[in-house]
Amino acid sequence: MSHLPERAEKVCLNCNAALDGRFCHICGQENIEPREGFWHMLTHFVFDFFHFDGKFFSTLKYLLFRPGFLSKEHLKGRRASYLHPIRMYIFTSTFFFLIYFNFFQNTQDVIKIDQTTAKTVAADTVFDETLAQYDSVQNSLSPAKKKGYIPNKFKRQILYLNDKYDGDFDKVNTVLLDNFLHAIPSLLFVALPLFAFVLFLLYLRSKKYFYSDHLLYTLHIYCAFFILILVSLFLSAAIGYVNKPASEWVSIIVALILIYYWYKSIRHFYGQSITKTVFKLILLCLINLFLLLAIFVGFFLFSIMTIQ
Repeated sequence: MSHLPERAEKVCLNCNAALDGRFCHICGQENIEPREGFWHMLTHFVFDFFHFDGKFFSTLKYLLFRPGFLSKEHLKGRRASYLHPIRMYIFTSTFFFLIYFNFFQNTQDVIKIDQTTAKTVAADTVFDETLAQYDSVQNSLSPAKKKGYIPNKFKRQILYLNDKYDGDFDKVNTVLLDNFLHAIPSLLFVALPLFAFVLFLLYLRSKKYFYSDHLLYTLHIYCAFFILILVSLFLSAAIGYVNKPASEWVSIIVALILIYYWYKSIRHFYGQSITKTVFKLILLCLINLFLLLAIFVGFFLFSIMTIQ
């Protein structure tokens, strides 16, 4: 509800319905003055921010310290006190990648190939010819001997990048990797409904859950993992300033925490025995690993083809 004064006229400005109270019973619009001053706009913004902020932190507390609890609460219809899982996902994923790409992502640290190796690979693969030379050879071949459509498009794109960066393999490699890393948010978004479908198949026999219930659970898992991984990045960076070798242990500890969190959330949300939960978690990890690899390969190839 707004803190602006209510209009004296009892007619909705949106749908012209007669009003009995502050809100329209037809369209739901609040009956307030259409023009608001700067101070009213500022107080409205502050109110909305802290209202969101309060919901976010109360939701965050349950998300991190009571795995699976929020998903169960949502299914029971207890939703008013918590941030909606889709809003939570949008907020946490946006915040995570904003911080990661601005403070932690360093393409040069992700992959390093020394100059000698780069030149050797370049000489042995596609970098031994220009795009013009390749097109000339292809045009001289009979249709039966030409490369297929996809291999041809892929090789032309690699040669195009090679020409564009003057045969600098390291630079091409950096551009490819950087483009792929910035596609990861889209990759994870595509993977989300697929992960939920895997859960749907694993718990199909229970006949208790709809696909949307698994999707809801997956959204909460994503949010928790974004936050925990972000915390680990900050901890690792802070410890690294004092003791670099010690910072490497942060990743191992957080990986164990993530696995334990995932186990606890599945056990609490689906309510099965320890044995069944552990078995399904292992199966879930293996299936999702192959699924992620397939999606990663697809996105990597796509990211190569979309570089201009």
